[in-house]
Amino acid sequence: MAPENTPRTGRGLRALGVGVATVLALTACGSAESESSGPKVVVGGSDVGIAALMVEALEQAGDELGVEVEYKPMAQKTAQIALTNGDIDMGFMSIVNLASAQEQGHDVVGISPTWAANSSMIVEEDSPYRTAEDLLGEPVASLHRTVSVYSESYFVLQDMGIDMEEDYRLMLADSGGLLQGLLDTGEMEAITQYEPNTTRMLTEGGYRELFHTAHYWEEAGQSLAPSQNWAARSDWLEENDADLMQRLAARATEIAGSDKSIYEANADAVNLTAPEGTDLLFERFAPLLIPAYTEENLTFAQEELERAREIGLLQREHDIDTMVLFDGGGEQS
Repeated sequence: MAPENTPRTGRGLRALGVGVATVLALTACGSAESESSGPKVVVGGSDVGIAALMVEALEQAGDELGVEVEYKPMAQKTAQIALTNGDIDMGFMSIVNLASAQEQGHDVVGISPTWAANSSMIVEEDSPYRTAEDLLGEPVASLHRTVSVYSESYFVLQDMGIDMEEDYRLMLADSGGLLQGLLDTGEMEAITQYEPNTTRMLTEGGYRELFHTAHYWEEAGQSLAPSQNWAARSDWLEENDADLMQRLAARATEIAGSDKSIYEANADAVNLTAPEGTDLLFERFAPLLIPAYTEENLTFAQEELERAREIGLLQREHDIDTMVLFDGGGEQS
């Protein structure tokens, strides 16, 4: 990663060949025009969980900026494939996902960050285990290696001197619901869980956190790094108004970080009671939202890429400067 006093040469507007003052139509997946008088963007993502409330925030941001947002519900893995194939215009990708897409020959970039690491290690309330170190040699479950929850937890444990795969009897599961079930049946002594599932478990009672990934790094003096990002293809951005797209994405993240009503409105999607459960989710999740890329948070994102390569999640070195819209002047492009 470039030193702090070196201007970034990443995918800012100049690198994309798009002028800030140039306003082009954001048409859906390259279509000539939308039914509305303004630009249009097609977004793909899950219609449950955090993605659902983030897309509602994006729709509100679109209303403010005159952009029509069309939402296509689909599984996260499907959305990432649809994004690289050009079937949707924008979706969610982690920093590691963006690098992996580059390795597969896809030119996808982060437009603006969404949220920082949000996974936690959870045990039952009456568990004798008080720290992650207490669990050495015990059965622990996480999601699969390709999911950000895995890498978020792995990196924290690695910083503690624990190899999650070697020092625990690790089981990999397919969903947050299955993780909770494994803990409830006693098959696992601990799990790594993610939002909004963690908040739901804490609301139900009978569980406690051993650590929260973002809080761990904050206590270590690190700023919140962008774990997930609003992402789009570079070729699509070259044909449309990249500046407007970035303002749309950043504004959506700001709304999700300040408007509690979005959480309550999406109570069914996050499977929480309103307002008690949704208020707790807002209290826990809103502080993790990151409205813009900065030199500092991209420095830590670069470190995450290096850790991911060390444990085999990535095959080669990557430069964060080539993966996000950032002009190097301390601001997003």
